Amino acid sequence: MARQLSPASQSLRSFTDLTGPLRISLEHLSRQPQDAPALVQPGGSLSWGMLRQSAEELLALLPGLDADPGLLAERFVWYELTPAPLLTGYYSPEMEASLARAPGYDYPLYAPPPDLAAHPGGYSRRAVDQGRALGGRGLELAWFRNPADPFLMQTEGGGSLRLQDGSVRGVHFAGGNGLPFKGLGQILLEAGALPKERLSRESIRSWCAANPARALELMAANQSYVFFRFTRGASEGSLGKPLTPLVSLATDPSLLPLGAVAALDAPLPVSSSGALPGQAGTGSLRGIVLAQDCGADIQGPRLDLYLGSGERAERLVANLRSPATVRLLVSKAALRARQ
Repeated sequence: MARQLSPASQSLRSFTDLTGPLRISLEHLSRQPQDAPALVQPGGSLSWGMLRQSAEELLALLPGLDADPGLLAERFVWYELTPAPLLTGYYSPEMEASLARAPGYDYPLYAPPPDLAAHPGGYSRRAVDQGRALGGRGLELAWFRNPADPFLMQTEGGGSLRLQDGSVRGVHFAGGNGLPFKGLGQILLEAGALPKERLSRESIRSWCAANPARALELMAANQSYVFFRFTRGASEGSLGKPLTPLVSLATDPSLLPLGAVAALDAPLPVSSSGALPGQAGTGSLRGIVLAQDCGADIQGPRLDLYLGSGERAERLVANLRSPATVRLLVSKAALRARQ
């Protein structure tokens, strides 16, 4: 598999394009207690120091990988994740918003309440949206025109706010209530509000705009509620740094710790408009990926691949859902040093 890895399948020109994203992971790994376990499995454990050494070794190898990707097989042990995790995708939506409540902007996006950790169940979607559990506490970050937009932003875990003066602010996941998640499309389908063939994002938004009270009532079927913080960029992940399309993964840290390096082999949907840039219509991704994000609904054998922003990324998100082959890369030198 090492020789089958293709930076082009990730819209990268070369393996060296991973230098910046890999340095972000290294910064995180270097801040962790090096002797503490980062990943514990029935067969053993890996320390943060081992993951850091693996990332450092990969960084040093990048300039030579285009000529000899087989170096990855020589220098790393490849631990396959089993069962094969489900791979889905997410992107950075851009939505019209106002930082202050204004006529027509009636649906808030909230920062986390200070007592969220102590009382997560008290902030169900029904309690927040209909019971006004957060009203009058000054936690509103922004306001949207459409009742669907806070829900959709929560589903993606972050994105961009296009403000009235034309400026853009980024927001990202800052906490959740931990309650079960249910997608808005599934909710509207089960309620008979929209047929299956009309479950596009724009059709969902149009229906919710035309039926705001009914939309809020139906949305309560998704108990999960996500809170946000402002970011310096539109695509910032859990490490506080920018995400890289087709490289950054959102993971459950008990499956793949933040900062870890892995090899991903997965099919990608090819629409009528073609595959992703640089893929030449292959419809597959075989490349090095980095665990750089997490989310409230990313739990267990599930990975979420960051696809970027814009309409093409949005279309891919809707169609990307398949098992993937994922192998955690660990330096052989780091493993020998532990013995």
